Amino acid sequence: MSPARLPPVAARQAFPSRGRRKRCWRWLLFLVTAALYATDPEALVRQVATYDFGKDPSAVRELEALALRSGPAIEKLLLSGLASARTLAAKDAFCRGLAVAGSGAAAPALAAMLAKLDTAEMARYALERIPGAQAAARLRDALSRTSPPVRTGIVVSLGRRKDAASVPAIRLLLDAKDRQLAEAAAAALGHIGTPEAREALLAARPSAAVSAALLAVADAGTYLRLYSAAGQSEAVRIAALEGLARVDHQQARPLLYAALKSDSVRLQAAAISELARIEGTSLANELPNVAERARVQILTALTESGRPGVRPVLVESAASESEATRIAALIGLAKWGTAADVALLAGRAASASGDEQSAARAALGAIRGARCDDAIVQAIPGAGPQVKVELIRAVGERSIATAAEVLLTAASDTNRPVRVESIRALRETASPRQVPALLALLAKTAAENDRKELERTVASAIRRSKEASVGDVIGAYQGAANPDVRISLMNVLSSAGNAAALPLIRESLRDANADIRRAALNALSGWPSPEPLDDLLALARAPGDAARQILALRGYIKLVQLPSSRTPAETAGLLKTAMAAATRPDEKRAVLAVVQRLVCPESLELAKSVAGDPQIAGEARLAVTTLERALSFVK
Repeated sequence: MSPARLPPVAARQAFPSRGRRKRCWRWLLFLVTAALYATDPEALVRQVATYDFGKDPSAVRELEALALRSGPAIEKLLLSGLASARTLAAKDAFCRGLAVAGSGAAAPALAAMLAKLDTAEMARYALERIPGAQAAARLRDALSRTSPPVRTGIVVSLGRRKDAASVPAIRLLLDAKDRQLAEAAAAALGHIGTPEAREALLAARPSAAVSAALLAVADAGTYLRLYSAAGQSEAVRIAALEGLARVDHQQARPLLYAALKSDSVRLQAAAISELARIEGTSLANELPNVAERARVQILTALTESGRPGVRPVLVESAASESEATRIAALIGLAKWGTAADVALLAGRAASASGDEQSAARAALGAIRGARCDDAIVQAIPGAGPQVKVELIRAVGERSIATAAEVLLTAASDTNRPVRVESIRALRETASPRQVPALLALLAKTAAENDRKELERTVASAIRRSKEASVGDVIGAYQGAANPDVRISLMNVLSSAGNAAALPLIRESLRDANADIRRAALNALSGWPSPEPLDDLLALARAPGDAARQILALRGYIKLVQLPSSRTPAETAGLLKTAMAAATRPDEKRAVLAVVQRLVCPESLELAKSVAGDPQIAGEARLAVTTLERALSFVK
């Protein structure tokens, strides 16, 4: 049967493409080769002996698999291959095999390669990984007869092997003129880590590499010598002090307390961190004896340590004369404060300013637990206006749902900041159950700004539940005589986005009051779903009020962009309708701005159809270019 008579999938399987056939042949060849080498390893070795970079590496991969079997026979094969290798690539392959399967028997052949720059690295790689004394001895012996670059690599390998016997030879290289070799020697002694290696480093001329190596192998005495040594860098002294504090805090304690009064910010911070770990809250006894910067660091360290008894220290420090200290204490109370600290934090938030006020507010919003929520709510009725505002703000930040009734009472307070903050907090806490009370409050609110806040709060309370009804809002609208209240309620209905309100809004489009008609149009334009599209299009096409036509068309364009189940082609059709209804350049440009983000042939057709309009020719050409480019990628 020919491929033409087969289904497409079957045809591809029965008659694979040229690329697939090529891959199949390669794979088949690999399997055959692997089977051949599995039965004749000597043939594999001969094959690898002629391998070079850039050629098919299949034989090399087989050699790697062969080396994993290990054993004297495999090692012998690898050594014979190394002896017969014709290229550097082949030698490298056999060295890597010996790194896995080699033993001391391979050391002489590999050691001979250390003398040549082009083979030294591959031989060192193998010797570093071959276990046993012979490989280590060959590396040590090569130190005195190789060039500095090779010697540096050998030192690194001896360090990685943690070869204690090489310490005498390596210590001689600490003063090498070649900087890389000297640094490698120091690092290797640090890796080896024996007492002899440590003594060699202590006797060496000070350097960053020597200090770093000493830190890796130090005992208490070494840490102390590093910390006290003249000319030592600050970083090394800090590391030595921290190391001493970890291994012998009794010996470190006087040095830590001395560093507490250091002029070095970093050294002082390190000392405070270690003392907070060792001493706990006893470190707070030093607060009166140190500068402001250190007091802040102590409070921060104690906060982070989480040691018992931190909270009383923070409460006491919150009354400090130093603003920076008070701020640090308030930040700590955000983590460790309790219900007992609500009054302190609210009072400080009300009376302070700047960073201190921000820290108090953050702490009041951060302290956790039901008792803290209860303490905040219970403190609201009896608090003074400024403190009440801070407590109410905390209720909103913490979304304390049990505070809704208290907030409703506060929303009628004679103090405007209290009223506004209560309405804002209700936005985070009110449920549909509070909607009637909020509507009653809105109906008697004269200030427009307060009504705006209430509009957002009522809409938020309605949206909080999927089952919430807008019936109360519709009833309030129908019973309201004040046009301003009606407009606010219209805004609530728009924000809530419940379709049950659309008949009332459509009716309000014909209201005798022009402001209410405008509010109804705005409500449709701001609707959170595309449902009012037909209403807005009808208004945009209706003769008469040009301003209403423009606003309706803009609302239509806005709603077209909302997420929906339409296909891109269907959305492009709606935009075509909007373009046909547009009479001004601004609305046409708005349509084009949406069109060029909607990648489909229908959008391109629409953009081309208006390319001849002199009012928007430039924007249309740009949209055509953008869409053509985007569609070329889609294809």
